[in-house]
Amino acid sequence: MFNYLVRTRLVALVAALPLALALQTQSHGQEPALEVFYSKLEPKEQYKYKRKGKEAVCTAGVFRWEVPASEFSTQGLGRTFTGYCAELLVPITADKLYRFQTNDIGAIENYNLAGVHGDETGNAAERRTKYILELFGRNFRDPVLKTVAADEAAAFQIALWEIIQESEPAEGALKLDLFAGDLQANYPKADAPAYVTKAQAYLTALTGTDDALFYENADLRGRELIRLKGIENADKVVAQSQFALRFKGGGAIGGGAFARALTADGGGIGVAPLAGGGGSGGGLGGGSGGGGFLTGGNPGNGNTLTTTPGGSTTTTNPPPPTTTNPPPTTPPVGQPETPEPPTNPPVGEPEIPTNPVPAPASLLLGVIALGTLGTWRYGARALKSR
Repeated sequence: MFNYLVRTRLVALVAALPLALALQTQSHGQEPALEVFYSKLEPKEQYKYKRKGKEAVCTAGVFRWEVPASEFSTQGLGRTFTGYCAELLVPITADKLYRFQTNDIGAIENYNLAGVHGDETGNAAERRTKYILELFGRNFRDPVLKTVAADEAAAFQIALWEIIQESEPAEGALKLDLFAGDLQANYPKADAPAYVTKAQAYLTALTGTDDALFYENADLRGRELIRLKGIENADKVVAQSQFALRFKGGGAIGGGAFARALTADGGGIGVAPLAGGGGSGGGLGGGSGGGGFLTGGNPGNGNTLTTTPGGSTTTTNPPPPTTTNPPPTTPPVGQPETPEPPTNPPVGEPEIPTNPVPAPASLLLGVIALGTLGTWRYGARALKSR
């Protein structure tokens, strides 16, 4: 009788595995919301621009993000990663938790296509997506793995804004010119800062047909470009969307009850091939920092970064940041940023977690463990009853 019960339980466990894997695939496709802590914008440069004739000032640079330990998965981004600003006038504040969902980088709503005929919006969005992939392929340098100069980071962000935000012409090809059109750098062309000149050089080199260069860039190897769409957080604030890089196949198990049951404390573990995702960032919109960014110092959650003599870095993750602060006040757009002493991003190698487990494998192991435990307990009860 006992052997029959054990065999029955094992058969049920094996039959449940395909269903569990199917649920994992569905969860990955849906890309559940991810809560992320915005720590700082570094390195950065001040940028003056005009949008449809209206002058404004902002900062452009590298966004630094942290996924708190309370998140079961990082969705392939790593516990720390960087990103690029994807929305022109949406403000964002340092030392705050924001929520995101992944959306298609080629979605029509990602670009300024107002006035384009409905039948042409899809083609226009596809062209801009190819420009962005080519921009990354030609010019992206990973600020987590190496030092990226402030003028390079700012130039990359400014070029990305031009691709996203410049108005689509009624006729003819899109013109990526920082000194013409609806979105312009607000400097005399001859006196423009080096990072503006560099951004224009990046744009001039784009062909719209060399998006395959994305896969030839060594800093992008094994990664895919995603767009993190800002959604409402606990303070009812919607984050500025971001372009970021994640590792292929590093998608997440969802944060549901079944997934959290696979961890001892219910808080979850990180699932990612490497710590520190790729990307670079910036912000736009005004106030004290890019996109209304209010510059902040170290994260208020007590994270520490230790550099060894060899140059490698180790990040200690304390309890996740809280959201008890009052909702941030949206700073006015177009005010100059308060100058700060220039800072350099940390130099060194990213931490590589010990024995990372891809999401599907970890799910499979968890199902087997739970099934084994249930079978053992049931067998023990059966023996005791005899």
